[in-house]
Parts: sequence; structure tokens; C-alpha cells
Amino acid sequence: MKSENLDHFWQSPNVKRLYKCAVIPCIGLGDGLIASVLSHNLAGAGHQVDTYHPLMGHLEAFFPKLSFLPRPKEADFLKSYDHVFFIYEKLPWMQALLDQYPEKTTILNPIATPNRDYLYWEQGRFDGNLPFVDNLVTFCRERLGIENADKDNGIQIPPSVERKKYPQRVVLHPTSSRAGKNWSKDKFIRLAHKLKKSGFEPIFILTDKEKQDWPEIEAPQFENLAEVAKFVAESGWMIGNDSGIGHLASCMGIPTLTICRSSLSANFWRPAWEKGTVVIPPSWIPNLKGMRWRDKKWQHFVPVTSVYRKFSQLCELSVLGN
Repeated sequence: MKSENLDHFWQSPNVKRLYKCAVIPCIGLGDGLIASVLSHNLAGAGHQVDTYHPLMGHLEAFFPKLSFLPRPKEADFLKSYDHVFFIYEKLPWMQALLDQYPEKTTILNPIATPNRDYLYWEQGRFDGNLPFVDNLVTFCRERLGIENADKDNGIQIPPSVERKKYPQRVVLHPTSSRAGKNWSKDKFIRLAHKLKKSGFEPIFILTDKEKQDWPEIEAPQFENLAEVAKFVAESGWMIGNDSGIGHLASCMGIPTLTICRSSLSANFWRPAWEKGTVVIPPSWIPNLKGMRWRDKKWQHFVPVTSVYRKFSQLCELSVLGN
């Protein structure tokens, strides 16, 4: 549906019916968790909602009120929906679907920038200075007319899982979807040693494939994503790069520290549910054309002492908050 018609369509007093909606996020775990804010608010307003994501179905025990489905290969599945919400990405699968039903499609393009001159900005009207989660709440409230919209993405910790059961356990997630987003390996290991000396229990979370690149680390073995979610929920803290595990921890109420490559990325992509903080390289690092130090060498400008200090501050804030 065209942006100029979206407000009228959803908020018109003459439109009383409820809709069958599809929400189609980007493929990352964090993307799915954030997009579930849209799904949960739509469902809370009475609409029927299906969310198509390759990973979120593994967390169905944590989302008893939402429907997660795998991505179909063909576009025919869109026919049965009154409205389709795409979180834009450039993968061929999504590109093939975007123009199938323009009259009932909204495309939200999450870009970490305060500018408004990018593709599909008008449909979401996102503020790049605010977290993606907060932008979705604003979208639900102002564009879809859901007056009681909030940050809740529908996650519920199962009764068999005891949140923060191990308060001194710190989950360390040293990887992400792109190597350029990752803090230095040796610094993560040094941070783990520093945390251990301070009485914490740092535990790295790595996939089987990632463990090959981290032979010096003994990381636990998980059978599935639900086991990872349980482990994170029962931990006291989480430190990592801009990645899905950080968002998973935050929406389950675990305080998070996120190490980001830039303030723009931190402002928009940081986990935004539970108490959290971010560490970024200094703004004075040159990022001029031909000398992209902040983009390419940012890890060198984020020392272990800075991350540990920020973590200590997060601990103090959490104690005061309780």
C-alpha cells in the first residue's frame, strides 16, 4: 500500500474490520526479534498475524501467542493476506516479492542514519537517532493507530526456565553476521580473564562452525536455538557485538553491553528492551575518504579497559535500579 494511503486505511473511522497480516523481516535473529514488536502489536490490536522468518520458529516455546512460519519459495502465499509488511533487505527472495501486491504492501527500510533520502523512508518515517525498536512502536502508534503500542515483542520465558538463575554468569558473544562488526578476538579473551578475576563467570557462545576459529575457547554445546535462549535467560549479563544474541538477551530482561563500530549503528541497532549500554570508538578517529580508520580499524580504538569500565557502570546501574 502506498505510504500516503496507509494512515487513512488503518485509522479511518469507517474501517472497522480486522485484517489478516503477514510480517516478513530480514533473516537475522535480531531482525526477527525486533520485527516481532510489530507482529505483537498488530496481534494485540486484534489482527491475525503470521511472521515469516527462518529462525524464529525455533523459539515458539518462548512466543506462545505469535505464529512463526518458514519462508515459502513461491509468492502465492501472499494472496490470502489483507496487508503485508516487509522489513526491507536486498536478498533475491524478498526482491522477487516486493512488487507482487503493491496495493497491500508496506515496506519498512531500517537504516542507521538521520537522513531521509533513502529508499522507502516515507513508508516507515524512521528516526535514525532512535533505536529500531522504538521506531516500530512509533510506527504502530502513529501510522497504524494502535494507541497502546509498546516495545513488547511477545516473548515469554517458559516456566521451566529461571531468569537470572546464575547472576554472575556473563554471556560473551564475540561474533556477528559480518566480520567488520566484530571486536578483536584477543580483546574478548582478555576481557573474559578480567571478568573472571572479578568474580564473574564469563562463558562464550559460539556455533560449531565458529568454534573452529576459536580453538582456545571451551564453549558449551547447544542442540538448538531454544537451548541458547534458555542459557541466555538464566545468565546475569550479556556482552557482545551488534548481533542477535544481544537482542535476545535484552528482550528477556538481561542487561546488555554492546560493542559497536559507530554512534550511528549504536543509536539505531542497539538492544532496546532491558537496561543496556554501548561502547563505541572515539568520534575523533579519521573517517575521511581514503583514510577510513573508523570503519576499518575501529577495533584498535576500543580498549579492554573501556569495555570493562562500561560493564562495571552497567552493573552499578542495575543494582540501583533494583
